[in-house]
Amino acid sequence: MQPKLSDPPRFLLMKTTSLGDVLHNLAVVSDLQRVFPGAIVDWCVEAPFAEIPAWHHGVRHIIPVSIRRWRKHLFKRETWAEISLALGALRSEHYDAIIDTQGLVRSVLLGRLAHGPVYGQNWREAREPLSGLLLNHPLAVPYALHAVERYRTIAATALGYADRLPALPLDFGLNTRYPLQPGNEVFLFTNTSRDKKLWPEDHWISVGRALRDAGLVPVFTAGNDIEAARSQRIAAGIAEGSALGEVLFRPTLTQLTERIAKARLCLGVDTGFTHIACALTVPTIAIFTDTDPELAGGFGLGLRQTFGHLDSCPPVSDIMGQLKAWGFLPA
Repeated sequence: MQPKLSDPPRFLLMKTTSLGDVLHNLAVVSDLQRVFPGAIVDWCVEAPFAEIPAWHHGVRHIIPVSIRRWRKHLFKRETWAEISLALGALRSEHYDAIIDTQGLVRSVLLGRLAHGPVYGQNWREAREPLSGLLLNHPLAVPYALHAVERYRTIAATALGYADRLPALPLDFGLNTRYPLQPGNEVFLFTNTSRDKKLWPEDHWISVGRALRDAGLVPVFTAGNDIEAARSQRIAAGIAEGSALGEVLFRPTLTQLTERIAKARLCLGVDTGFTHIACALTVPTIAIFTDTDPELAGGFGLGLRQTFGHLDSCPPVSDIMGQLKAWGFLPA
């Protein structure tokens, strides 16, 4: 059942985590702005990723939550003060539709705390089946879609514009804020959240040396000391005694995205940073070793290619071949 819309329509998006998923949900905001000009869009998101919705001009209010941290510190006064603020923000007004694209019990329960009907995937399709049973309006949107397509389809089905969705352009709303200014840097996103997603260090060194010889300057990121040590080992292997590539240690998401927009090229494992590069349309090679690319591969309008699959390790030759095909390395 489609909601009765106010003038202007008011929507709340429930996409709380993680980095890549929150980024991909930006496309939903662009769709809503095109289909419902002037629509009010608020967004509930985990605090570490609250920068991302703010990048889109179509988002009015951001409601940060910290579920994981709250659960660890339930008996602290500060925790309950933060919970009270979040609940107050969620319940501050009535929404025509609350669109849950997370598919988790906690995200649906948060949505139910707000004022308005909650839409999302039914129990057969949701990531956590129980979440589909808690919705006001469960939808038969297949899970077996790429994340971007899935999120856009959930919103379109809920609000009755699914027939128009194929004609709506893919737009993450980033071009104005982060215009491309390609220089000579190549970002190598060598770190990720799980060791099974890593690509061997010697593979990175082989590709990095070829890119160095082609005149590109490697740049790395690190979120902790272990990641920093890994990046520095790879940087040293690439340099072979010359100047080491820069390692950006714990940049904010906004700082990093501004820097990525100035890159000539990006290569990365399955990490949100790789998805940012794709969304910005920076030429990007995604290297997957423990992820299904059909569900979460590199997605965007620029040059992009994903190698690997579940329990696979793409060989260096595949990456080199793509770089040659794109003209970044000599044939």
